[in-house]
Amino acid sequence: MAGSHPLAGYTEFWDDVMADMEATAEEYREAGWDVLELHPGDVTPLPNVSTVGTGIEVDRTGFDVLLPGDEFAAVQELVEESETTEEEAAFDEYDAYRAQQSEVVFLVVVMKAEAAGHAVAFPLYYAERQAEPMLERADAAGELRTYLRPLDDSERVVFSLADPGTLYPEDWGEPTDEE
Repeated sequence: MAGSHPLAGYTEFWDDVMADMEATAEEYREAGWDVLELHPGDVTPLPNVSTVGTGIEVDRTGFDVLLPGDEFAAVQELVEESETTEEEAAFDEYDAYRAQQSEVVFLVVVMKAEAAGHAVAFPLYYAERQAEPMLERADAAGELRTYLRPLDDSERVVFSLADPGTLYPEDWGEPTDEE
């Protein structure tokens, strides 16, 4: 259904993705990582089909991720702490786990600051057709970003995801019958 929320009809699967994120975070903790889990209220691909042809220029490429205020404050503090603790402590690595139901892609991303022993785990989702402009732009740039933000959008924590192919739909870039 055009214009419907990507999670419409997939809330049970989303609950499974959230449980997978929690289990993944626990595995990282058992391996010695300090892990912060995030629980997004909404995830929007930027740019997306809603912005194409409207004259609205979207200068960001990635996921706009709405977080509860306390979780945003926690991730912001953790990133600042990691950056000031050691020069090499930036969140510059990630692991991504993907699942797909029909045309909706579900992800669990774990951003890592290995030198500091910190990790941030969060789930993402998107409808493949809605996210095509974002995926095309990320494919050309070789990078995708996550823009974590509170409701008022006054600040952002940005994670860069280099080589974002693991975040794409399973059949991304494969020729279709129409081509």
